[in-house]
Amino acid sequence: MREGRLRMADVNTRTVLIIEDTDDMARFVSVALEDLGLETHHANTPEKAIDFLENHRPDLIILDIGLPEMSGWQLLEIIQEWRTNENVFVLVTTAFTDPANRLIGKLQHVDGYLYKPFAYKELTEMVRKLFEA
Repeated sequence: MREGRLRMADVNTRTVLIIEDTDDMARFVSVALEDLGLETHHANTPEKAIDFLENHRPDLIILDIGLPEMSGWQLLEIIQEWRTNENVFVLVTTAFTDPANRLIGKLQHVDGYLYKPFAYKELTEMVRKLFEA
């Protein structure tokens, strides 16, 4: 078993949807989470994310706020419609460091917030803490 992996009982059912329009960032996040033993899926547009969520319920959504077509906050409003009935964590990633964005995250009940660029260890530690809570 690779060091740092989640417990095996958790790994079998844990999936993550990465909603990120930048392919390089999505690959970075995907590799980091796969190193934890998680199954990852990537949507590079809000429309693809909604399509995925119509048929799947991930355990964690990693949501970029700066998306094309609609903001991550607008997409989160759609996600919140079914999230109240599901045990789904939402981790927001953004390059916007202003306090207003952080306040919106608190009001939307996001579970974590990472400013870009973030380090591999920062991401994996936050995800580990979410699943261990």
